[in-house]
Amino acid sequence: MPETPIIPATNRSVPHWLPPNFIIPDRSATMPVFQDPEIVFTVNQDDCSPRSDGRGASDCATRTTRSVISTGKVWDEAKDWRLGQRFLFSFEFWVDPALAYAGYRNPNAKLTDNFSSQLSIARWQGADFANNQLFDLKVDATRGVTFLGRTCVPPSGFGGWHRLNMRIKWANDNTGFLEVRCDGGLHTGLPIYAASDIATNQALHCFAENNCDPGVLKDPQRFDMQLGILFDHETANGQRVFPRIPPEGLIVKMRRLVVRRLYVIVGRVETL
Repeated sequence: MPETPIIPATNRSVPHWLPPNFIIPDRSATMPVFQDPEIVFTVNQDDCSPRSDGRGASDCATRTTRSVISTGKVWDEAKDWRLGQRFLFSFEFWVDPALAYAGYRNPNAKLTDNFSSQLSIARWQGADFANNQLFDLKVDATRGVTFLGRTCVPPSGFGGWHRLNMRIKWANDNTGFLEVRCDGGLHTGLPIYAASDIATNQALHCFAENNCDPGVLKDPQRFDMQLGILFDHETANGQRVFPRIPPEGLIVKMRRLVVRRLYVIVGRVETL
């Protein structure tokens, strides 16, 4: 743990060209830099915030490094995202080509492919509970950028701009759906992941390293999203440690963010 924890700056305003209702949360250890139209996120070794949002221990306590913007609000309705609503989340991202973090094998994941990553650049979570991580856009130098184990961008694509489009219906029963596309049109080509008739308020891949408390029943009614750098702790000699950040720091960029309530769904692939 750093001798002096990084205290986030008090100025948490965001520029007018971001979609409404985005904020810089207290848990962001470093402040993003806004260079219209880009948002630049940078973290260094042992960066953390000692503040908690009431949903669990602080990042300094859990050895998590985070620099993010977040929102949990409907595009134009000033209330939380809720069950039954359908949304488009879309943004372009750039990952530092110097990233050397290789990810890890997780014997507890109980998946056919149990390779995973503690580094995410986007996270959707239930807003009602601690440790209620639902879906992550994960990054590592072995498999690149992935969503639920499916490749979005290979490691050779680091250093270039790419786009993610997600369409989702929030549901706690079998009326939910999820569709994720990368580097293509919103309605054309095959998605990298598509599932229908599912409860989207539950983590589809739930294990301890995903911070979703396996075996603990949760039924969130509200949801939020974080974008930027979310680097969860690593484990060494049975102890939580801060993730290893390159000496020159780690950089992720984003631009052209869209958060839009959907009332008509065109060209959706139901299962893939």
